[in-house]
Amino acid sequence: MPLSDLSQRLSTKSHRLVITTHWNPDGDAVGSSLGLAHYLRGQGHSVQVVLPNAPSAPLKKTPGYGSAFVHVHGDHPEAAEQAIREAEGLFSLDYNTASRVGEALMPWVRDFPGFRVLVDHHQEPDGGYDYVYSQTSKSSTAEMVYDFMAQDGGTLDASAADALMMGLITDTGSFRFPSVSPATLAAASALVESGAEPHAIHERLFDAHSPSRLRLWGRALSSLELLAGGRAALVHLSARDLVDCGYEAGDTEGLVNQALSISGVLVSAFAREDGAAGMVKLSFRSKADVDVNAFARAHWQGGGHIHAAGGKSDASLPDTLARLRQTLSELGAK
Repeated sequence: MPLSDLSQRLSTKSHRLVITTHWNPDGDAVGSSLGLAHYLRGQGHSVQVVLPNAPSAPLKKTPGYGSAFVHVHGDHPEAAEQAIREAEGLFSLDYNTASRVGEALMPWVRDFPGFRVLVDHHQEPDGGYDYVYSQTSKSSTAEMVYDFMAQDGGTLDASAADALMMGLITDTGSFRFPSVSPATLAAASALVESGAEPHAIHERLFDAHSPSRLRLWGRALSSLELLAGGRAALVHLSARDLVDCGYEAGDTEGLVNQALSISGVLVSAFAREDGAAGMVKLSFRSKADVDVNAFARAHWQGGGHIHAAGGKSDASLPDTLARLRQTLSELGAK
């Protein structure tokens, strides 16, 4: 059913609702979740937010993050599970398959007995939702949450506007990605009118990093390799690099985009060894008609968007890098 039917359902009475998002929540995940929570709480509903694990330090400064209605399952599983158990309706924001919330939280999302709502812009969503807003052309889930609020007709407060603007800024690369449309900019304008301050959000996100982030970026960028005649780029960090530089959660966010600033580069890859998980985590970004979603699905147990995707490798870092060089060279040569 469309979200207009959801609006009608929510207007009949106050509901107990829980909002969930994906593992390693980024700016769009946190922004859309807290933005929707602020809005629905303002409409008189009881709303809890459940994050699978904690986001990076800058995202913890989002208005409302420290509130009692926000739960991090990895830190306090009992409270998070109680919030889901007591809810009548569950929102899945910025993910389209239950496995994206992590192994521990996945059964709670997959087996939720109440009504389920999907708001997401990734390809090939799961079925089983009662209300679905799935549109891959949208810039961000935050934009889609704004669309729901606009058609619902309620009032956005400054906290909701701030959170949604953060989601727009992070998932559009500060409005520079091809997914930005007139509707995206109209949503941003409306959020500013409702109290969002883009300059303050930008400072919170990008001008308050730890020294470890700069050390890690320097280490990664020094590993830069150009492949396929300069059309593909690869950077990487080993587990030892992370220890040496004092890695903190979120330090490598956005790193994969840097190589796209090189003239002629159409696809960029970043490989980060995760010794604790026994895998290598991969991020891909692209320009023009290079489809990294298809690339990640075909080779790296992942997926995402045409120009932004992720994946993983169960092989060692040296073996993963060797295979990346081969597959990136083939992709860049097309």
